[in-house]
Amino acid sequence: MQLSENTSPKSTLMAIDLLYTLGTLFSLKYLLLQFPAMWTFAGPISLIATLLVATWRLKCNNQTWRSVGLFHSTSHLKLALWAIAALIITVVLGSLAGQIIQGLIPATDVSEQVSNFTQNRFANLPGNIQVYLYWLIVSWVIGGFAEELIFRGFLISRFENLFSKLPFAIVYAIIIQAIIFGQQHFYYQGIVGFVETGIIALLSGIIYYLSKRRLWPLIISHGLANTLGMTMLFLDSTAAT
Repeated sequence: MQLSENTSPKSTLMAIDLLYTLGTLFSLKYLLLQFPAMWTFAGPISLIATLLVATWRLKCNNQTWRSVGLFHSTSHLKLALWAIAALIITVVLGSLAGQIIQGLIPATDVSEQVSNFTQNRFANLPGNIQVYLYWLIVSWVIGGFAEELIFRGFLISRFENLFSKLPFAIVYAIIIQAIIFGQQHFYYQGIVGFVETGIIALLSGIIYYLSKRRLWPLIISHGLANTLGMTMLFLDSTAAT
């Protein structure tokens, strides 16, 4: 009975943290998606708002982002090796997962999802250096930085503590954040993007744990992966036709 009394307040705090952050993420994105003019910006705006809420919740718990992995305590060589390994693993296996799911759904549905992905969000990216630089900055700030802090740093730590009384709590935490991460990409990437980004988030969560909960390797690899994707779209002259 004494154990329950000691652990209950911590679980309650973690539940409150998740309620505030996920509530902000889902509700704000849903609200913004109701306005066609805000469709492109719904993701970035909701992520920035969620990052601010998560920062506030960390402060309420007398924590900083360093406490969930935003620190560098190893050599630059090891950091680079972790980042390169994370980049290769997530890009290769994530792409493989995307190819598998494409083979399981009708080709017409895949074509429609690809069309929505490029034309609805990145229609004016191919060959446009100004748009390319804009999305490059967004992909590093939102994708590389904000997403890693929120999903790998904040959510994994909160879910792990919430399930701390269960065995393999870290496993549940990694899986849940991966599902949420995939869902957040569904609205403009479809089921293929849901699976592909979900697998990437799952792998990133595992790497986060194996690298002793360091976020910088994932931030760097995520930014580089986004840069690669944006560059391929920029160079693809057929994407806008």
